[in-house]
Amino acid sequence: MPKRIITELSDEQQAMLPIYRDKWRSIQISTESIEQEKVAAIIKAAYAVSDYPEPEILFYSSPMAAIEKILTIENFKAYLGRDIHIKFLKRVVHHLLHGIKQQLDEHLFIRLRNQVQHPEFPYYSTESHPLVSYFPYTGRCLKDQLITDLDKLELEFTDISYFTNNLTRPAEWAIWGCMLDFCILVLNLQHDKKKWNVVQELMQHCGFIFQFEKVCIVCDRPCKLSFDEENILHAEGEPALQFADGYSVYACHGRHPSQEERERYYEEQEPDSL
Repeated sequence: MPKRIITELSDEQQAMLPIYRDKWRSIQISTESIEQEKVAAIIKAAYAVSDYPEPEILFYSSPMAAIEKILTIENFKAYLGRDIHIKFLKRVVHHLLHGIKQQLDEHLFIRLRNQVQHPEFPYYSTESHPLVSYFPYTGRCLKDQLITDLDKLELEFTDISYFTNNLTRPAEWAIWGCMLDFCILVLNLQHDKKKWNVVQELMQHCGFIFQFEKVCIVCDRPCKLSFDEENILHAEGEPALQFADGYSVYACHGRHPSQEERERYYEEQEPDSL
């Protein structure tokens, strides 16, 4: 148990928070293509630090392209192995956060977490001033799109969920990345250096990943991300999230619209007949 428990931030420390928020928000919304060689080394380190053997690493342009290719493999579940993404989160990400939390006063930890996500703190939501996260949120739109498209292939739902439940975008951990980064570098809190290096590199350099015991599937970042004024995935009349291979996801204020809703939108945009 650490000897020192921090109960308050100094004015100087408080002033550093916006720098870390901006840093991690820019990481979260990055649309730069990944570097496969660098990412492969990060994945190997991630499996090692979570006590799993080095996996086979496969790269694809998008999650849909990855799933379609894997489905052509006979007995693909035996080839991939068990889903380990939850265990990775517990063994690495949650372990880091627990260690940091032990060194902060409970109220400070909660307040700091809220200040990271909501700069206007103390915060509350009103009709004229809704609560808006500083960090964008893609929600379930990609998974909903994948489920819709995979269902057309007449797959068993257990096979569809085998992939969609595993899909992770490490950049979505940006709020916790900001918290950890600030607490480690500004507050000088103790931490597991190997695990922290892995977590921050996954967030900074990976796109989407499927973590299976024998195989780790890595997909590139989207080449397009669009959000509304409340930092929720959204675009009107065009994809809100799109990959370089053309695979696209539509979103209406964080919700995956149906085909009928999209068609109705296009009809409403057509000029009136003369």
